[in-house]
Amino acid sequence: MSAQYKLVRNLTPDKENGKQPLHARFVPNGTMRLDDLVRNANGRSSLSSADIKGALQLLQDVIADALLFGYNIELEGIGTFGIALKCRPVMDKKEIRAESVHFRDVTFRSSSKLRDRLKAMPVVRSEEKEREMYTPEQCEAFTMEYLKTHPYISGKIYRSLCHCGKTKAAADLKRMMKEGKLRKESVGSTFLYSISDSF
Repeated sequence: MSAQYKLVRNLTPDKENGKQPLHARFVPNGTMRLDDLVRNANGRSSLSSADIKGALQLLQDVIADALLFGYNIELEGIGTFGIALKCRPVMDKKEIRAESVHFRDVTFRSSSKLRDRLKAMPVVRSEEKEREMYTPEQCEAFTMEYLKTHPYISGKIYRSLCHCGKTKAAADLKRMMKEGKLRKESVGSTFLYSISDSF
């Protein structure tokens, strides 16, 4: 089985001709979870499935504990796990205390050995039907037409109408707000957009 890709247009137009160039994007065949990895490893080892699963689960615990105590974890041939932190922005380091620095995410940096193994990976064009691309003007027209019969539009609905991803949807909605065509309000963790009173 080969890895798959699809061609998508860049959000930022080319400076020379104003067109949006295409780039290749990975299309996963699915997600392999612990049981899938154990099943695949079982055919390559004399260890039982239970032994392999137990070893992987133990490795999970050991990695989590080591990260918790401030270590990077290097798995030779795979890569290095580390920790990313967050805190409020300040100009003077004296303004930050340890209590205000928090865990943000786990980082991963692949090893050169893993990258070398994947350089020759075969790829084929995905047979997934590509979504039609709409211009910003078309998307704005779809939005206004939708809001004629609905009190608001969410980012999720906008993405469905315009066949676009989160980044483009956020940029389009932000532009329409800046132009005074839409207003935004939050309901819990969701942002809703409606026609501006001044439009």
